[in-house]
Amino acid sequence: MEPLTPHVMHKLVFTILVHGLPDAQTNVAYEVLIEAQNNPNPQVRELAVVALAELPVPAPKRVAALSKGLRDTSSRVRRRAARALGDFGVQAIPAVPALITGLRDGDTSVRRDCAGTLGRLGPAAGPAVTWLVALLSEPETRSRVVAATALKRVGRAAVPALLDGLRVADPDVRDRCTRLLNHLAPDDDEVAGAIRAAAEDAARIDPGATTILPALAMAGG
Repeated sequence: MEPLTPHVMHKLVFTILVHGLPDAQTNVAYEVLIEAQNNPNPQVRELAVVALAELPVPAPKRVAALSKGLRDTSSRVRRRAARALGDFGVQAIPAVPALITGLRDGDTSVRRDCAGTLGRLGPAAGPAVTWLVALLSEPETRSRVVAATALKRVGRAAVPALLDGLRVADPDVRDRCTRLLNHLAPDDDEVAGAIRAAAEDAARIDPGATTILPALAMAGG
């Protein structure tokens, strides 16, 4: 098959999104879109992701194709794929490993969108908690908020990674981990003890450190 042009792909995407396709043509369109993911033009690959997300074929086939999009050389394609996977709910669980890889992407928006999609999976995103905690050190506030929200939605499975976060050098990250722990395990005596110990260690290292103290008070310290 000859490489598709952006103009042809625009027409195909428009047809899928607005008019739909006859059942007899759906599988053909799927094969065309899968091939389009190898097109040298990143705009074509991005349009293929948009169309694949909406094509009426079984969700597992679309999730697999979108997972491939997370490995694309274009950050725009990776971002589109991450966002699209968020609409599949629990059917996107097979994409968790690819989304975890996306949490370490060199592009800030890709990392944030992968975190957002993992958050929509709730406890099923448990394997991602270590890398979600790492995103609490992101320089951009929006990315930190998305990571924190994802950790809240994962639930108690995030507690061990957040406890590890109490030992990092950055006091702001320790404070964020403390607040999340207070949210996820407010009545856990072991968690409260770990928060107190972290605050005491921080005070020994830096007697002027105060960022963790308000959260410590919330934990009963």
